[in-house]
Amino acid sequence: MSQGPLVSPQAALLRVLITGESEGPEIVRKVRDWTDGQIQLDEQAFATVISDLEKTGLVERRGGAADKRTGQPRPTFALTAAGKTSALEILAASLTRRS
Repeated sequence: MSQGPLVSPQAALLRVLITGESEGPEIVRKVRDWTDGQIQLDEQAFATVISDLEKTGLVERRGGAADKRTGQPRPTFALTAAGKTSALEILAASLTRRS
């Protein structure tokens, strides 16, 4: 029987944003890598998780570089001050579990 992920998708997303602002596809890749593939977000799941984190004030959406095909800005996401605090708590807990 396979054990589920040790962290929630929300916690994993906050954790990967510690390193700075990122676009959605990059966040999804980092979450997958950090959780060793235990959490794999498709586009809809990512949209739901990021929306929940925005509503709780942990993540903010910013306008990013223009998409080369459409010219529209691609949104990037960054931690708010409250999000940084939560992310650091998640990082500390993950380091404790691995030692």
